[in-house]
Amino acid sequence: MSETDEARRLILVADPGLPSDIVRSVCPELADRLDRELATRITWHIDTVTIPLVPEEQAGVDDIADVIDAQLEDKHWDIGIFLTDLPRRARLDAVSAEIDASHRVALVSLPALGFRRLRPRVKAAVVGVTGRLLTEAAEPHDKLAGNGHWDEAPGHDAGPDRWIVPGLRGHIRLIGGMVRANRPWQLFTSLSRALAGVFATAAISFFNSTTWQVALRAGVWQQILITVLSTVALTVWIIVDHGLWERPGDRVPGHHSARYPYNLITFITIALGVISLYAVLYLTLAALSFLILGPTAFGRIAGQPTGPADHFWLAWFIASVAIVGGAFGTGLEADEAVRNAAYGRRHRDRQRQMTEGRSARR
Repeated sequence: MSETDEARRLILVADPGLPSDIVRSVCPELADRLDRELATRITWHIDTVTIPLVPEEQAGVDDIADVIDAQLEDKHWDIGIFLTDLPRRARLDAVSAEIDASHRVALVSLPALGFRRLRPRVKAAVVGVTGRLLTEAAEPHDKLAGNGHWDEAPGHDAGPDRWIVPGLRGHIRLIGGMVRANRPWQLFTSLSRALAGVFATAAISFFNSTTWQVALRAGVWQQILITVLSTVALTVWIIVDHGLWERPGDRVPGHHSARYPYNLITFITIALGVISLYAVLYLTLAALSFLILGPTAFGRIAGQPTGPADHFWLAWFIASVAIVGGAFGTGLEADEAVRNAAYGRRHRDRQRQMTEGRSARR
């Protein structure tokens, strides 16, 4: 492509939630990076918009042009890039970007970019697809985040070009990205009843001398077993009690359940949420143990000499016991509240449609 002095307007359209947050954070650096890496003399004007894409998982990338035109009727744009947390696949491989050159649009799917270093990867993806959309007769711009390759459509109207992340790496990235979009570390921040159940159980156990005696006599493998059983039990309870597990007969219009391991995503999301709560609870109990329990009183009530390590040991045991109290709390939460806390917007919408489908069949 020959260098020009013209101005180009790039529209970054993002799904609500994580894609929108990332777009806002990377936008200030994009103009300089586009100029530096694409080696053009284009003056870039970049706008960001937050609107939901059509709900279907495999909606065509050419639909993006219609979405952008409908939302930005009064704005001229040269290139439109939609960032979504919808997972995309071509056959069995993960897809992180799709391009429709005839409509000057591209789609970047965040899940295929993975769990970590998401912002740098998004910037690289935006630069990569922009460079490819600018290219007409010259060699395509092949720099894109992640080890992969372009799967080019054989004809002008045969379909979009796709950046494929093949094999096991692609599957791991896709699963990690889908879990990240759910933000599992925020699971319990909006579930007040679950938190109340956990901390109430912890408080009762913390001031019970029998608990101290049992904790200090527990072995390492007993502690590990109790921890694993309690976290798995709470994870399974939340999934089963609130109907988050997808059954073979569940179908969501426009979604392809068989293509994505949604039950695995759900289990990992809830498990990471439970583990995050466990970590916060453990640190809180350890700090309280040092602040409240003096070494003399602690040893006298426990019935044996105690040291600093025993405070951490006690906190570990109580955290494992108290986490089960979350089951009582989450049982009082509404299903909708749990879905809102557990999932990102796309997965939440999908769960809601699935639940509505179950109700309609009854």
